[in-house]
Amino acid sequence: MRVIGRVAALMLDYLENYMLEGGYKVGGKSGKVLERAFRDEAFLTWVNAYEEYMPGFKQKLAETLMNLFTPRNDVLELFRKGLVPILSVEKLELLKSRLEKATSIPFEKSVKWARKYLPKGTRIKVDVYITVDGFNWGMARPGKIFLSILQGEPTEESLKGLAHEFHHAGAIYWLNKNKKLNALKSSNEHARILAEVFTYFVTEGLANWYFGLSTISAIQGDEERYRLVKKFEGEMPRLLNSAEQLLKWIYERHEPIEDLKALFKSLSVDTSGQGFPAGHFLSGKMVGTMDNSNIIKKEEIIELVKQPFNFFDLYNKVADENSKLNTGLLEKIKKQIEEWTTTPAPTR
Repeated sequence: MRVIGRVAALMLDYLENYMLEGGYKVGGKSGKVLERAFRDEAFLTWVNAYEEYMPGFKQKLAETLMNLFTPRNDVLELFRKGLVPILSVEKLELLKSRLEKATSIPFEKSVKWARKYLPKGTRIKVDVYITVDGFNWGMARPGKIFLSILQGEPTEESLKGLAHEFHHAGAIYWLNKNKKLNALKSSNEHARILAEVFTYFVTEGLANWYFGLSTISAIQGDEERYRLVKKFEGEMPRLLNSAEQLLKWIYERHEPIEDLKALFKSLSVDTSGQGFPAGHFLSGKMVGTMDNSNIIKKEEIIELVKQPFNFFDLYNKVADENSKLNTGLLEKIKKQIEEWTTTPAPTR
């Protein structure tokens, strides 16, 4: 496992020169550092992790970094707001200290914790990239974990939270081996989104329940988080309806497909600045419903990374009657999966 601090180092170097020069200067040190960053392999690895889900992210990020004191009217505004408060000598020195500590963290402990809730034989082979990220404290992509030092000091306790991301890496190992899931991805646009939905609920559900319980539980202390969790708890019926509507539209092959993408995004991506997507809460609570039952064994839940299409059925098996998803719709989804994964993909 490699721990790569270059992404954070380049960002801190840029921010320091931006502050000293009173803004972005094309011919100044800030301009040269930013140009170097956008040619750097490690930095671009982090940028491309977002580009995959936010087309145009690279260009928008460059624009944001060049104009940190200019508010934006898109999702990069959250990123900008995360960076502006650290534009001081004291804050940047603090982050440099965090970077030094982060590059020497024994991440193997996080891997060990993650393995407790993954099937035997799981391979977790990743590189860890230390970042200064206004969006995410932690993020996982195949073969990569991204850890931001912006949100707090790397500690022994935060390593347990980082097990969330290493669990994603282990889950992805199995999901990438799932032939039916891969067949969905190459079938049609609606099938591809269905594959993303099952992947999302399984990965985020297990990781948030087993490694992020404090983020989905109303615990006194962090008042902002407490209010957010209470808000989500009150919205559980609406969130379940959104998940059901998502499955219904996929089955119906709803058009325009942008409606479907927007609905999924409303669950899976936080664009409000509250710091936690509603779907993370929903999926975590659904796994909690399974785990707290006397009917479903923990091994069955852990095996969802190998059998993702069982997720909603397992949830329905133990959910209260008024919280169940439409069983008829779930049966239709199963049949649709069989059709989409046995019919050859159209030639392009």
